[in-house]
Amino acid sequence: MRPRSLSQRDEHVKPDVIGLAYRPGVRTLTLAKGRDAATRRRHPWLFSGAVARQEGASPDGIVEARDASGTFLARGFASPGAPIVARFWTFEDRPLDTNFVSRRVREAVDLRRRVVPPRTDGYRVVNAEGDFLPGLIVDRYGEVLVVQSTTEGTERARELWLPALAGAFPGASILQKNDLPTRHGEGLPLDDEVLAGPPPPARASFLERDLSFVAEIAAGQKTGFFLDQRENRHLVRSCAAGRSVLNLFSYTGAFGVAALAGGATRVAHVDVSGAALALARVNHRLNGQALEGSEARVETREADVFDDLRARVAAGERWDLVVTDPPAFAKRKADVDRACRGYKDINRLAFQLLAPGGLLLACSCSGCISPDLFQKVIFAAALDARRPARLLERRGAGPDHPVSIDCPEGEYLKAFLLEAP
Repeated sequence: MRPRSLSQRDEHVKPDVIGLAYRPGVRTLTLAKGRDAATRRRHPWLFSGAVARQEGASPDGIVEARDASGTFLARGFASPGAPIVARFWTFEDRPLDTNFVSRRVREAVDLRRRVVPPRTDGYRVVNAEGDFLPGLIVDRYGEVLVVQSTTEGTERARELWLPALAGAFPGASILQKNDLPTRHGEGLPLDDEVLAGPPPPARASFLERDLSFVAEIAAGQKTGFFLDQRENRHLVRSCAAGRSVLNLFSYTGAFGVAALAGGATRVAHVDVSGAALALARVNHRLNGQALEGSEARVETREADVFDDLRARVAAGERWDLVVTDPPAFAKRKADVDRACRGYKDINRLAFQLLAPGGLLLACSCSGCISPDLFQKVIFAAALDARRPARLLERRGAGPDHPVSIDCPEGEYLKAFLLEAP
């Protein structure tokens, strides 16, 4: 007897039981045999090479993954034009609806209420995979929320996450910044959008542990500020008393502001961007930190950091605390060797500048470089500089940047505090 067509099958029979690879009206990604291990471990990314076939269509962009036998694995949103063809939001066979996504947003907001320090209204509200909302980043700067919707799937899910976000911050300006490499790759619109509330200013004011800052949300890097370094700025503030501080790749000067608030004797910022240094001076003035006259304790120098460091070493300068916080030297695995050479060079020169008993805060935001590899690079730098060193602390981003244990790739920031006796 000929089998019935799919449309003739009994609706009460579960697809898992009968081994179907898809259900009518649902876009299904069937994984190749032996390529489902990562999804079974609850990793939220599905790469195109793991997919054996795709069937069905979903106008809302929702997809479900099934193994080669048709057993349900996960549900999420598709990004058909990207190497990561889907990001999974749940590994339970349940609908991705407003109730589900709103609860995830509320849980993210509630976490920040517990972990963000007092007198701070600049922090990450949603950290993508770390809050089980892949592809969605939300940063708060006072009364402004800046969103990065990095994938087509997250974009399609806007009607699910935006109402909950707006409800958690009534009256806030919500701006979505769209000029991102991932959106370029997926052919998504690149113009910024105001999603809710009044249009935000080009610069948004906020507090970080009672220190005042402005974020350049219109034209700045990331969402306008490096919020992930907040706890490491506090570390610098706590050990800066009586020390001279050299802040390398300083961007808008936040490490220097924190250092002077902690009692540093003077601060020098070095960055290749004159616009960033101008904003650093704004941040110092907001906190009443003298830049001019006999009381000036702040120097800004627009220069290539490598060239500037070599000149300072040649001049025999000595500093009590040096911060190296360069941009990501490695954005792909192919960049790792070159990046390690760069990290070694910059920190070797920094070690040579340290006064006896000086401190070095060495940072890397290259996700492709593991903490263990970065530690080896730093100790190789100390060896080449002929400076003994000891590691005092290993640190990363603050708790408002949680990392899903199922997606360790989210742990990108490394910050090592070292002392050179």
